[in-house]
Amino acid sequence: MTDNEIFADIAGNKPLVYVRQISPETLIAEGAMPEGAVLPEGVKLYALHLADGRRIAVMDDRQRAFAAALQNDLEPVSVH
Repeated sequence: MTDNEIFADIAGNKPLVYVRQISPETLIAEGAMPEGAVLPEGVKLYALHLADGRRIAVMDDRQRAFAAALQNDLEPVSVH
């Protein structure tokens, strides 16, 4: 049984994903955004991660990140 399957059982048979804020600098350092990318000042980004830590999406709105998870039959939780 994989980690995602274990967490899916805990979450009521839906794969568990976590939502956390992520900085544009982190995304640039990881190569997920191009060097020199310009975002509006004060923008907050939120990443969806699988239970094993893999990032699967980045959004500019926390509620939208939760909604996207639910629309894709995932069980979102928040982490700080």
